[in-house]
Amino acid sequence: MKHVMIPDTQIFPGSKTEHIIAAGKYIKKHKPDKIIIIGDWWDMPSLSSYDTAGDKGWEDKDVKSDLEVGLTIMTKFLKTLRSFKYSPEIHFAVGNHEDRISRAESSAEHRRMSGFVNLEEQILEPLRKLDVKTYNFLDIFVLDGICYSHYFVNPTSLFPNPIGGTIESKLKNLGHSFTMGHQQHKQAGEIFTCTGERRRGLVCGRFYQDNHEYLGPQKNAQSWSGILMKHEVHNGDYDLMEVSMNYLLKET
Repeated sequence: MKHVMIPDTQIFPGSKTEHIIAAGKYIKKHKPDKIIIIGDWWDMPSLSSYDTAGDKGWEDKDVKSDLEVGLTIMTKFLKTLRSFKYSPEIHFAVGNHEDRISRAESSAEHRRMSGFVNLEEQILEPLRKLDVKTYNFLDIFVLDGICYSHYFVNPTSLFPNPIGGTIESKLKNLGHSFTMGHQQHKQAGEIFTCTGERRRGLVCGRFYQDNHEYLGPQKNAQSWSGILMKHEVHNGDYDLMEVSMNYLLKET
C-alpha cells in the first residue's frame, strides 16, 4: 500500500502551478494507491481575515477568481494523473484557507457574502463530481492506521489551536500515527510503545513556489516544499520518501 501527500498549495490567481502538473506526472508514473490532499489547496486571499469590509480584497470578482483558479488547477492535476489503467483513491481535507469561505458566510461584517460564497456548493460538490472524497475542516479520517487532518488541535488545550512543539511531543499528545499539513516546515518522527509498536508523525510542509512576506526571510528559508510518498503502509507504519519541488521540476 502506498500513500502520497500533497501539502498546502495555496493557489491564487497568478500563482505558479507547473509544479502541480509535474506532481501529477510523477504520481501517474509511481502509482500510489491513495492520494491525500491535506488542505489549503485554495489560498482564497480575497477572504483573508487581514482584509476588512470595503477593501479591494472583498470585491465579488476577486472571490470568484480565487474559487475558479483552484478548481481549474485541480481538474488539470487529476486529468494529468488518471488513466484508464490507474484510478487511485483521492482524499481532500478542507484547510483553514478553504474555511475562510465558511467564515465569510457566517460573518456579520460580511453578511452580503451570504448566498454568494458557499463551501459546499463551490468546492466540495465539484470535488465529489471529480470522484474525490471530501472531509470538513478539522475532520479526522483514518487510512491504513494513520490519522489525517489539515491539522490537529492540542487535546490538553481549552482552545482549538493547532498542536505545536516537536514531532515527538505531538505524537505523545495525540497517541496515534498522524499526518497533517498547515505548517510550512516539514517534521517527521517516530516513537515506540512498550510493546514495540511504532507510531509515526508527519507534518508535510508546503507545495508552492512563492514565498510569503508575512513569514519573513528566516521562516521562508526553513520551509520545505515538495510531496511525500509513503511506501509499505500498514497499521500506521510506513517507509517515508521525500520528493522535493526541485526534483519534480527537473524530472519533468
